[in-house]
Amino acid sequence: MGDQGIIALRALLDMQQEDILRRAVPTVFERRNTLLRLKQMLIDHEAEFIKALVSDMRRPAFEAFSFEIALLLNEIEHVCGSLRKWTKPQRSYQFKFGYIEAIRAKRSPYGSVLIISPWNYPLQLALMPAISALAAGNRCVIKPSEHAAATSELLQKVVSQTFPPEVLSVVTGDRQIAKLLTTLPFDLIFFTGSGETGKAVSQQAAMQLIPVILELGGKNACILDETGFSPETIREIVWGKFLNAGQTCIAPDTLFVHEAIYKRTLLEIGAALVEFYGEFPKDSKDYASISHYRHFQKLLHFMEQGKVRQGGAYDADELFISPTVITDIQPGSSILREEIFGPILPVIPYSNLEALLDQKMIQRDALVAYIFSKNEQHISLIQKYMRSTTVSINQVIHHGANPRIAFGGVGRSGHGSYHGKAGFLAFGYEKTEYNAYRYLHVSDKFPPYTDQDMAIVRKFRKWLL
Repeated sequence: MGDQGIIALRALLDMQQEDILRRAVPTVFERRNTLLRLKQMLIDHEAEFIKALVSDMRRPAFEAFSFEIALLLNEIEHVCGSLRKWTKPQRSYQFKFGYIEAIRAKRSPYGSVLIISPWNYPLQLALMPAISALAAGNRCVIKPSEHAAATSELLQKVVSQTFPPEVLSVVTGDRQIAKLLTTLPFDLIFFTGSGETGKAVSQQAAMQLIPVILELGGKNACILDETGFSPETIREIVWGKFLNAGQTCIAPDTLFVHEAIYKRTLLEIGAALVEFYGEFPKDSKDYASISHYRHFQKLLHFMEQGKVRQGGAYDADELFISPTVITDIQPGSSILREEIFGPILPVIPYSNLEALLDQKMIQRDALVAYIFSKNEQHISLIQKYMRSTTVSINQVIHHGANPRIAFGGVGRSGHGSYHGKAGFLAFGYEKTEYNAYRYLHVSDKFPPYTDQDMAIVRKFRKWLL
């Protein structure tokens, strides 16, 4: 990007920040109107967005609507219905010796927020944090992924037609544009993506003391014990794993199966894959492709690290990798350490759950942990072991679509949460108005101090301080 482009980006940020200084914090009515305009934009351009998502990743139209547009519409409706309650100031009064404290605390927006979104859900993960940011009273600049070019370009077009740039704007371009944006003095940065890029964003923000919310990934273990097996369970796991060709940050990464049901599980997985995608998944209209070639190559490397039990077909020209199940993975393989983020499911047998946890094969701070079980002791053991913000029992994926559940990571899977009220809180800070109504002048708090003053403080500290 040349100097003119840099100047344009800085001018956009200046425009938003000047508007923040010139105008008061948006009222609840104004925020709701902004969100409802966003909702109407999604409704009016639904067919165009679905077409763009299909173009970018061969996304099935059903998935494009359900996991991009429908989730956003549900989030907007939930936020609009709750916003007045969330923004209501919290008041408290305390009687002190000589005065009355009156405290009024309310959420205040940070100002201008930069949102850097990924390619796997290019519409949802661009606008979901924007909903939270706008609900909290901020202005936003969104940088969508260049690996979802059709969706990104359409989003830029319709946002510019719907909102003034000082409220919401979309900037397209490659990773250099994203890197440049992180050098500008935004008031908050929200990043969704890989851990390595998240570190770079965090380091750049730290140089300017800009707060950051990081939504990263992780190896989401899925544990299936001997009490949790059923054909229905396997269908749930297979659906969650291969949704969007496995390119979902909360997809089950690796399946750990009790040895007593290991062979039956492999057979049921195979049957479910044929049921969902047919004998030739490449011909299925219900199965997505890989987003870009570099990620495609990484997935092929993962596939070589175990024995292929199901699938294994691929086509580089179409960025296609069939739903693949692998077993017999060699210890130390990178697929056991790194997030897969694709349609490859390692299935690993275990004999004892406590022993499995002792082997440290399960990432404790993954984005989510899944367990399918009827054994309360096993469930309790996983809940105690995991540091993840969510442990999902006998279900996959669904928690991420619920606006009443905070969505976020801890440790290597990120920090900070959003969706619903969690997002409203994350994109603002508490601002306090403190008033002291004096009814008695107390001179003993001023120097010089005496032993008697110390004795009074010791005796009446709760009422003095």
